[in-house]
This record gives sequence, C-alpha cells and structure tokens, in this order.
Amino acid sequence: MKLKRPIQKYPLVEVLWDDATHLELGWKTQEEFTKEGGSFEIVMSVGFLVRETDNHVVLAMDVDREGQHNQRGQIPRAMIKSMRLLRKADQPKPLVPVLPRT
Repeated sequence: MKLKRPIQKYPLVEVLWDDATHLELGWKTQEEFTKEGGSFEIVMSVGFLVRETDNHVVLAMDVDREGQHNQRGQIPRAMIKSMRLLRKADQPKPLVPVLPRT
C-alpha cells in the first residue's frame, strides 16, 4: 500500500527556551546557589507552529490532514531564546485557469 503524505498546513519549527520551572530540590545556602550560577535549563522543543500571539507560541506534536492538532505545548515568548524554521508549511497548488479552445 502506498501512503500519501498529508499536506503540511503549519510550519515545523525548533524552539530553544528557558524552562523557568526547572530547579533542583533541596536546601541551598546563598553561596552554593550563587556558586552554581543559579539553576536554569534550556529546553529544545520541535513541533508544528499552530499559533503565535504577542505573548506565546503554541506547538503541536501531531497534525492531521484537516489541520486538527494534538499534544500542544504553550511557550511564553519572554522565555524563548531562539526559534528556527525547519520546514515551511506546504503551499496550496495554484488553480490553473482553463482557457477556451479556439
């Protein structure tokens, strides 16, 4: 059986962002915390860019042929360090006008 790839309705992107919730557990002195440079985690997320607002981007892991999506994640723009386009959304094929025969 030959499978046909669904039309890709959304761009595929890679986002590097600072996960603000990643902190090591346990008590730390001010010196330990400063010595370690604080605790931060840069995360790489890859997905279909289904929505952009002034404050967030929304990525989806799964997209069907109608453009419905599942397994979404919302990333605050203030936390985004970089966003790179991996693959553009497919462009619809232009309609070719049929000219009358003469």
